[in-house]
Amino acid sequence: MCAKLGVALIHARPYRPSGKGKIERWFKTVRAQLLTRLTQDDTRDLQALNRRLWAWVEGEYHHAPHRGIERQTPLERWAQCAADVSFPEPGLDLDDLFLFEAMRKVQKDRTVSLNGVVFEVDAALIGETVTLRFDPGAAPERPIQVCHKGKIIEQAKPVQTYANCFVKRNRPSWTLEVEGPAPELTPSRLKLRTLPDESEE
Repeated sequence: MCAKLGVALIHARPYRPSGKGKIERWFKTVRAQLLTRLTQDDTRDLQALNRRLWAWVEGEYHHAPHRGIERQTPLERWAQCAADVSFPEPGLDLDDLFLFEAMRKVQKDRTVSLNGVVFEVDAALIGETVTLRFDPGAAPERPIQVCHKGKIIEQAKPVQTYANCFVKRNRPSWTLEVEGPAPELTPSRLKLRTLPDESEE
């Protein structure tokens, strides 16, 4: 996701506060200047707490000089470097950037497996390696994106095993053919109530 947005993700080494000291200093300032002044009305629910935090940040924190930025206020420093900050393009689907990706090879029956669920894809992708893009928190039966060579090809859906067993493949053209509709499942005529009870024998 960071690579797609052009963002460099930098991790701080353990016990090296210079790499993450700014956020730690922020937490210290919040505890010292805001938390000690909160009232019951400010903490009655999350919405009220967020309003109080926002009012403090915009009304006090951004207007106070900071030693870490040469006695400037955050607003003054922001005015100096705001032009260098890049924002996502309008209309960019941020949720799409957070999708997980997994590489899979399409099997001869045009299926791929992901987390124990078998999905069917286009028959033209048989033998090819595709990228599956999915939301790990979604339901197992959700469709997933199938990408090949950097392009989204289709939305794959879980395979219907019973219907798929009646599909045969035309090997010269790698197309799929179905000989009539798949037969419907007929309920078993065997009823449990008709089985002999061993205890009665």
